[in-house]
Amino acid sequence: MKKWLKEPLLHFLVIGALIFIVFSMVNTQEISVDEKKIVVSTGDIERQAAIWLKSRNRPPTEIELKGLVDSYIREEVYYREALALGLDQNDTVLRRRLMQKMEYLSEDIAELNPPDQAALNAYFLAHKEKYELPARVSFTHIYFNFDKHGRQIVEDAKSVLAEIQAVTSPDNVHAPDLGDQFMMQYTFTLETPFQVVRLFGQGFAKQLFQLETNSWKGPIESSYGLHLVRINEKVDARMPGLASVIDKVRTDWMSEQRQKTNKEIYERFKERYEIVVEEMPDEFSAESSPVAGGKSS
Repeated sequence: MKKWLKEPLLHFLVIGALIFIVFSMVNTQEISVDEKKIVVSTGDIERQAAIWLKSRNRPPTEIELKGLVDSYIREEVYYREALALGLDQNDTVLRRRLMQKMEYLSEDIAELNPPDQAALNAYFLAHKEKYELPARVSFTHIYFNFDKHGRQIVEDAKSVLAEIQAVTSPDNVHAPDLGDQFMMQYTFTLETPFQVVRLFGQGFAKQLFQLETNSWKGPIESSYGLHLVRINEKVDARMPGLASVIDKVRTDWMSEQRQKTNKEIYERFKERYEIVVEEMPDEFSAESSPVAGGKSS
């Protein structure tokens, strides 16, 4: 019985029935049997005034409210005349909008079954890669410009490295004094691999995170030139506790459930139809495509 009550299609039908009942109750006195009669009820006017209040932070004046009512009537007249002319048929925008409404309705079904702690923990463990905290590194670098040093750039960088390693306190090296002027800072703090790649390139980042701390190394090539680097601090990648990321885990779980529910309801509905796809016209077939090796007309 519990499994049957959790069926998404049952939820969809129940929600649809409730919406229909509520809509019928609300609109009992608003909809006339006469299709040529348009009734603007007190409820309609109150809704228009409420929308105005929410967007303008003040109630509408009498003249503005009359304008809202006139606009509502104009919209209803055009809507009915468009339906009478069949303008809703084969309308891609309208079809997509209705499809979206159906998807939104099916997504609401997922909200009926919020996850408990066990479900969140299971999801967290099954998707650890999404929540792993990346490694971070703090480093200082000395920059060497390709254009300035030319073919001597590697030798020049190694020469400066030898000078640094020879001094008594290499930790106190002032990077800007030993290399070329760099457009950004010389010290970076707790940068992730993504951040380093974005700033210096993939090759530089890969080598950087492999270096040991508290010693000058290099030269390492980046998209700017060569660099001597000193790692000041490294933080390894690690898994956080569920409690610290539970809000994100819950959001991701709900998103996955909405997608599953949408897919399941669509497949259930699709089973009710006989799907017939006619042959592709010659001009669109793969055999006639120049890309597929066929002849173009």
